[in-house]
Amino acid sequence: MRRLLTLVALLSVAIPTLCQSDPYARVDVGDKLPTFSVRMMDGSTVESESLEGKVVWVCLWASWCPSCRKEFKWFADSAEFATLLESEDFIFLPIAREENIATVRAWLRKKGYPYISGEDPNRAIFELFAEQEIPRNILVGRDGTIALHSTAYSRKALTAIVERAGEMLK
Repeated sequence: MRRLLTLVALLSVAIPTLCQSDPYARVDVGDKLPTFSVRMMDGSTVESESLEGKVVWVCLWASWCPSCRKEFKWFADSAEFATLLESEDFIFLPIAREENIATVRAWLRKKGYPYISGEDPNRAIFELFAEQEIPRNILVGRDGTIALHSTAYSRKALTAIVERAGEMLK
């Protein structure tokens, strides 16, 4: 009886947590990556169609966002994330929401982060993925479908994305 009560108590907490959906998301696991074009701070343009065949981590962020700042610190400190960046079949695609290239470049330089970010000054790309809330991370498989989608800063979620990306690269 005690075990049954413990199980019921655990399930009453776990099931709602596992079943919660993101009320602001416009894409979900299994959906195709939306079509977009993003101007990068190195002057290049990335077309979403060109990403197929790669494992892609889309990170929607902003330099003014405290959680995004924590996330970028995590990226810089994570040996596992650094290993992903070494793979030719992996693309890290940060896209700054409501910011321009000059602002993004200055912030990344100031912090010493080596990433090349795109800009989304009018939220056009962001709104393909969600209505609000950053940071937002989307892991896309080689076939162009979304494999994972998370929001808010969480080391546990970032670690899960790194692990899943590693599996997808094998």
